[in-house]
Amino acid sequence: MPVPDVMFCAQQIHVPPELPDIMKQFTKAAIRTQPRDVLQWSYGYFYALSHGEPLPVKERVEMPVATQKNDTGLTPGLLKILHKQLSEKGNVELPDLQRKWKNLCLPMAQLHNLLRLDNFSDGVEWMKFFALGCSALGGSLQSSMKHACQILTNDPEGGAARIPYDTFAFLYSYLAGLDEEITGESVESFLKSLKENVSRKEYMVGLADFSTVQKKP
Repeated sequence: MPVPDVMFCAQQIHVPPELPDIMKQFTKAAIRTQPRDVLQWSYGYFYALSHGEPLPVKERVEMPVATQKNDTGLTPGLLKILHKQLSEKGNVELPDLQRKWKNLCLPMAQLHNLLRLDNFSDGVEWMKFFALGCSALGGSLQSSMKHACQILTNDPEGGAARIPYDTFAFLYSYLAGLDEEITGESVESFLKSLKENVSRKEYMVGLADFSTVQKKP
């Protein structure tokens, strides 16, 4: 009869030397991200950690943009996490998007509603889905583009929130094309005016440039 494994003293317990730091970083990440379902989010966290993927962690604690009357679940911080995790792929497989979405504890019904706004039968073109996420946050085209600039920019928080003109033009044209009340001529005219306002040296668009062109008669 085999002798059962028995712990006789604490010295027999092997604790990997890296474990305390891993748990410390995990705890900080959970506090910053404030997941609705800690167990589901933890699975996503350690899955990403073990596969060398961007972690599902917010840069800072944020207040949800949703109100009690309109609880979308999605926030700028969560959309930024998804962008970090999926943008490099260009076209995203639907199961991968669903898994990342679920691990952020976001409602699947909202994901399905966003996907219905376009035909993603051959995979999900990430920047189009990103634009749809911004529209869920913003409501209006102007507000959606503001969220897009603030999420994509490399400028410090509270700065100009600049992004490449080509990126801005793609997102703006795509979202405007989903609005039946916005004509192609008005989109072309707006982007032409915007292009004239941006710096030829940097070719970047910031919130100030966007607001200036919006105010022009």
